[in-house]
Amino acid sequence: AFVVVILIKSFGSGSWHSKAANHEEHNLNKIPAASLTASKDNQVASDTTITKNEAVQDSNFVEFVFSNLDGESGKEGTVIVQLMPEWAPLGVGRIKELTAAKFYDECRVFRVIHRFMAQLGINGDPKIQKLFKKEIKDDPVKTSNARGTVTFAMAGPNTRTTQIFFNKVDNKYLDGQGFAPFGKVVSGLEEVIDHINEEYKETPNQGKIQNRGNEYLLQEFPRLSFIKTARFVSSADVIN
Repeated sequence: AFVVVILIKSFGSGSWHSKAANHEEHNLNKIPAASLTASKDNQVASDTTITKNEAVQDSNFVEFVFSNLDGESGKEGTVIVQLMPEWAPLGVGRIKELTAAKFYDECRVFRVIHRFMAQLGINGDPKIQKLFKKEIKDDPVKTSNARGTVTFAMAGPNTRTTQIFFNKVDNKYLDGQGFAPFGKVVSGLEEVIDHINEEYKETPNQGKIQNRGNEYLLQEFPRLSFIKTARFVSSADVIN
């Protein structure tokens, strides 16, 4: 709780996790994607775009296609995130599970703070969101929250679920608060992450997102940037 208060004071009223609203919303904050077949053993869904070969299934690279960049409808860009198991094995396992389940498809970037970070990870379908209630234990912080790293949001010790954030600048002070990066952007940082729409800042209400999903966000915040798709890609497909 202490960590959350510090962050709120430093960067506005938004919480790192929906627990700040109430306990019920906190539980909803850890939800997976619909019609998914993901397990805690990181079982990959049967969709052929994900399971075309074992190399892709076992890949530590995820391709995020963002849309509505700069708030412009249809403006898209691709980000490649390299997952780093040596940094955060539990966090990487969770991200692989969520990616296999297509959880992040259509997820809006609902909290964006200039020169700080961009946060997302509440599924647009409340029914899907309710499927992912599992909290994972913390990973020790082995690398800094440098610009371009990707980290789980949390509401305190051992509360990581589905929400993640992209560090837009060096946020080294987060290291001592237990935020353990699980990956880093290797392509698309300046071209895409820096163009995620910031106009709504922290205005979207996490509780309402939990309860109404994208229906609420599309009605009230239509220009939010969002993830169109998140898929594994093989290392051979990654252009460094």
